[in-house]
Amino acid sequence: MAKIPPIEQTYYFAVPPSRVFAALTQPRKLTTWFLEKASLTPKSGTPFAFTWRGGFTMKGKVEAIAAPRRLELEWVDRFDGGRTFRTKVRFSLRKKGRGTILTVTHRGFKSGKRWIWLHGAIQSGWAYYLMNLRSVLEHGVDLRHDSDALN
Repeated sequence: MAKIPPIEQTYYFAVPPSRVFAALTQPRKLTTWFLEKASLTPKSGTPFAFTWRGGFTMKGKVEAIAAPRRLELEWVDRFDGGRTFRTKVRFSLRKKGRGTILTVTHRGFKSGKRWIWLHGAIQSGWAYYLMNLRSVLEHGVDLRHDSDALN
């Protein structure tokens, strides 16, 4: 079975890179568009813990950071009876006019049914949450609904 390709999604935000970067790295801001609870220190080598609505929790490590251009995280999912699935996600930001181009690259997927499931879940999750990030940053509206909780 072939290795699963990385996920890559690109978005334009009509706000400066510093605002997008803050939304990706400040726990209080992460809870406005992405998480229920966040513990993250924006410094290479530090651990982080994310909890989504519905109680799903994940822990990982900040791999690299270069404010306000890049953030890389070790992404550690645990499901399927506690099995560990390690991937990496990179957020790359660049200024475009008065706004920001954000590219999210999530890589490290292996082959197999569980990895295919995880790839699909992460791909749709990034699309959902990053569109919500745009809504929050540009319009101040959180589009999440309580029934959207991931379990």
